[in-house]
Amino acid sequence: MSKNKLKKLLFIAFILLFCIYYILFPAQVSTCAKAGIMLWFNQIFPLLFIFTILSNLIISTNVLQNIPQKHIMLFTYIIGIIFGFPIGAKLTADFCSKGYIDKNHREILSALANHFSLPFIITYALSEQLNICSHYSIYLVSLYLPSAIGMIAMLSINKNKSLTQKIPAQGFKLNMQIVDAGIMKGFETLIKLCGYIVLFSIVSRIPQTIAQKADCSMPLSADIIGAFFETTNGIGIVCGLCIPRTLSIVLCIALLSFGGVSCMVQTKSIFRDTGFRLYRYILLKAAMSILSCLLCIILFRILI
Repeated sequence: MSKNKLKKLLFIAFILLFCIYYILFPAQVSTCAKAGIMLWFNQIFPLLFIFTILSNLIISTNVLQNIPQKHIMLFTYIIGIIFGFPIGAKLTADFCSKGYIDKNHREILSALANHFSLPFIITYALSEQLNICSHYSIYLVSLYLPSAIGMIAMLSINKNKSLTQKIPAQGFKLNMQIVDAGIMKGFETLIKLCGYIVLFSIVSRIPQTIAQKADCSMPLSADIIGAFFETTNGIGIVCGLCIPRTLSIVLCIALLSFGGVSCMVQTKSIFRDTGFRLYRYILLKAAMSILSCLLCIILFRILI
């Protein structure tokens, strides 16, 4: 059987199973969809909408023309941390398409810059879900230090390298058409993000819903695997498990660092038709997730 036929059969099977699930549990599907939309509306949209517009304006106005590649990579990393996923991936894709960043760096830079935003981590993950009110530095260092080390190494290796692609000389330009296009592209990016959040919110809750209706308990491993489908809902799943608090914190750090399957799919969508090697991105995110967990455990034992 060819690869395309296998993908087609798997897709058809998924659609059929999802339709059966929707018919059997319409209330649960509706609840998960509403929760995903409200999470996007309250936590994601206010933080990212303005910057998605600004990022599109940065690209369209050519304001970064003739700025060294290493400075643009550092800018992408810092903005990715501040404003959060998927800004890091989107900036990397846009800068590569414009020729500001070498395309060979896209998987590495997007993995390093694709974090959840500081406000999201502090307010939603740490304060609301984990009920942590102090020692934020422990968790933030655990999350960001591996990528910071990787970024420093990347800049050091590439500090004397020039772009292989010659960038045509273009002047700065700004008009209302560019602003309008930036607003529309910003909406497009965030609407896609909303769709992925809703879809994976439903999928991640399927095992729990079936277990509840069957009046049986799900294995702990199944709950944890379900949590890794979509991080924002996954954190809620982890925090609702009957496990030691330290383990809940470490699993949430792993989720925030790794990003979840939803983030992987969205990143691949952002880099569509560019030859983006998703497996490299996943391996880098997995390595950083493991390092973040180890750092969290070490710092937790030393400082608390």
